[in-house]
Amino acid sequence: MQQSARLNPWAIAVVIWVGTIFFSSTSMAAEWCEQAFNYVVRLIFGNWPSDQPSYGLFHFIADKGFHVALFLILAVLLWKAIPAGRWKIATIVLFGAFIGSCSEFLQRFFPGRDPAVRDVLINVGGTVVGVVVSLLVTTHYPGDSSQSSPSSEDDEPVVASGSSNRF
Repeated sequence: MQQSARLNPWAIAVVIWVGTIFFSSTSMAAEWCEQAFNYVVRLIFGNWPSDQPSYGLFHFIADKGFHVALFLILAVLLWKAIPAGRWKIATIVLFGAFIGSCSEFLQRFFPGRDPAVRDVLINVGGTVVGVVVSLLVTTHYPGDSSQSSPSSEDDEPVVASGSSNRF
């Protein structure tokens, strides 16, 4: 009898995260993010007038930081899902660019959303940051076999004295 292929849980996480990214392109997600942003700003800064240039700059940085975070996480999940190989980094960056482009294109179909090439570039930048983080972590913990599934026996966390579990 042939052994059935096991689903890679990291690949499942990638699919779920891509769904999250695509949802973030909707008008509903934009509204929720705006409400959350306004709540946090009021909580931290009180009544900061939204017509102030500094408020607009802060909003812009928060918005683009959200893009970077979404795609940094995507890159880390892809790093874990894709086996080691010659084209791993290029595959992750190209996948991030593709999903970022699709996400921006999807915004065309939602009122109040405005797709922008600048945001695609920021998404790719977030993907590159995620690849760099993954490279640094796996370099810092050379025993990390980032291409193996989390359920394999040799993927047990290793804790060095004074540090947390490896990536």
